Amino acid sequence: MMKEKIKKYGSWAFVLLGVMCVLLNVGDANAVSGGVAVATVLPVGGGAVNAAMTTATQTREDSRNLLLDTIDEKVTKIRPHDVVLDTISRHIGDVKTVNNQIYRHYAIDVIDLVTTVKDAVSGTPEQVALSTNNNEIFASEQTIKVEGVKGYKEDGTTLDPVRELMLYVVGKDASGKPLVVAVNGQKTGNKILIPNISQGTKLVRMGRAGSETQIQTDPYSGVPTDWNQYLQKFMAQIEVSDIFERADKEADWSFTDMEEEAIFDMKRTMNVSFWCGVRYRLKTKNAHTQKAEDVYFTEGIWSQAGKDFSFNGQPIDAKNLVTLMKHAFTGNASGKRKLLLCGSDVIEQLEQVEYDKTVKLGDKQAIYGLDVSNIISKFGTLSVVHDQTLDDMGMSKKFFVLDVDFLRKVTMGWRVNDFDFRKSGQADADGRGLMEICGLVLKNPNAHSRGSLV
Repeated sequence: MMKEKIKKYGSWAFVLLGVMCVLLNVGDANAVSGGVAVATVLPVGGGAVNAAMTTATQTREDSRNLLLDTIDEKVTKIRPHDVVLDTISRHIGDVKTVNNQIYRHYAIDVIDLVTTVKDAVSGTPEQVALSTNNNEIFASEQTIKVEGVKGYKEDGTTLDPVRELMLYVVGKDASGKPLVVAVNGQKTGNKILIPNISQGTKLVRMGRAGSETQIQTDPYSGVPTDWNQYLQKFMAQIEVSDIFERADKEADWSFTDMEEEAIFDMKRTMNVSFWCGVRYRLKTKNAHTQKAEDVYFTEGIWSQAGKDFSFNGQPIDAKNLVTLMKHAFTGNASGKRKLLLCGSDVIEQLEQVEYDKTVKLGDKQAIYGLDVSNIISKFGTLSVVHDQTLDDMGMSKKFFVLDVDFLRKVTMGWRVNDFDFRKSGQADADGRGLMEICGLVLKNPNAHSRGSLV
């Protein structure tokens, strides 16, 4: 019967047969009698198909937004590094609140004990105007130890194997040089001669010695000297439209999160200023002022340090660390514990040091809001911290010895200003301005040192 109908209606019968098979779900919808392939027709309203498996692959093709990505609602807040100086400044006890961007700091230092000979002494004189590299430290009646130059025994002819030469200041010449005689020099008759003293010989101030009836000596004069520091107005601001605040979000992100990010970026850039800022006052306009006003820039601590140290290209080892310890803890009237703030190249070498009984590693601990590793010697303890800001500034081979006991933060405090831009007619948005006016001061410059591997 079917054959007769096909024969009667010709090729139209094949088309009709294919449609009937699809509607009645007979056989393979893609292949009908005669091997003719027929494509599946999707309904206009969507991708509904009978007798087909629902797969993610096909669904993403037919309805690209139907399947949701897996989204972590908690935003990962990347913190590339700690803001070391800023962190320290917020944990020290010496914080001074002021009401002016100009801070004048007074300090008085002790008189140096040590200097060196500028012009050599020769010809064995009885008295000489001693030329040194710091004549001002000597007063009349001062005694001076001459390092490395042997004195004579009381007979004046035999070198003393124990005692070094001692000089006595009997006055000053017109140019301020100390006039000195030898106490234990070589005797020639009734004269005591000063032996040869080479240029660069170390001189150490000793106590004054008065005569029997003497009642006066040169006065000790000491007044504090002042040094200006400027407090910089560090600022940050965030603005959020009302629509953004109302909108549903795939991630947990709010005004508070944006404020936290702004504060971190503010502190991160402050950290750079605390390191290498240049003290200056500039009268200028900017994008947010209508007329020229004073802008104060704070001085960083790098330029405030009074001493320098270099490993001169030698690798850091236990022996060189002892030399650094001696430099850091002697001759500067400072404490026995300091921070060693390092770039990454310095940290890398410190990690490779084979410590011995002279210098050793101590326990790790948390101080001033930082996790530190301690290096201990008889001179003192250095607490090591990596500050990636040094790397950012191209100073990965640099380090800084910081005596926190002589670090002061001077501040006018934090200020937060909330802005309602709707009331001012500027925008349908809220905003917040963050501000801190502050700077850092090293109170005893010689207690701190700049350092370098090269």
